[in-house]
Amino acid sequence: MERLEPDVEEAHLSSNPAEAVLASLERATEYFRREIHLVLRARGMTSTQYNVLRTLYNAEPGGITCSELGSRLTGTDPDITRLLDRLAKQRLVLRRRDQRDRRAVLTEITVEGRELVESVIPSLDSRLRDLFDHMAPARVQLLTDLLDEAITTERQQDRAPQSSPKAKAG
Repeated sequence: MERLEPDVEEAHLSSNPAEAVLASLERATEYFRREIHLVLRARGMTSTQYNVLRTLYNAEPGGITCSELGSRLTGTDPDITRLLDRLAKQRLVLRRRDQRDRRAVLTEITVEGRELVESVIPSLDSRLRDLFDHMAPARVQLLTDLLDEAITTERQQDRAPQSSPKAKAG
């Protein structure tokens, strides 16, 4: 397994610990994305396609709207409609007008799409386990908790009322 070592020169460029954390996160993210990409490419799909299919796979029967799908995805794809059109041409998803609201288009996974997702899950799960096998389960949980904490703290700060700048006394 490839070991990700911090760049020695990079470590000397900044004394800001948060910058070092961000650099490590970026290296790790790129590494994990590349590893997942290799598993998915072997099945003829991209990470974005898999994320959409997996989201639809786990969605309630009857389909979901494009905006609902977008809100459930981890990444953002500015052109999800075109992606769904391509998946529909491959017969992996089915798109149809909502009978209750004719303005809305519902998307749901087809039997072929389900079979594709189910064929990928074992390989992907196995690769993910391999990627973290060298770490004790408690360390993996700690890493998850720390990352969740960092995101939660940032979100809370975003929602906190902003103090208005004080006018300078003149």
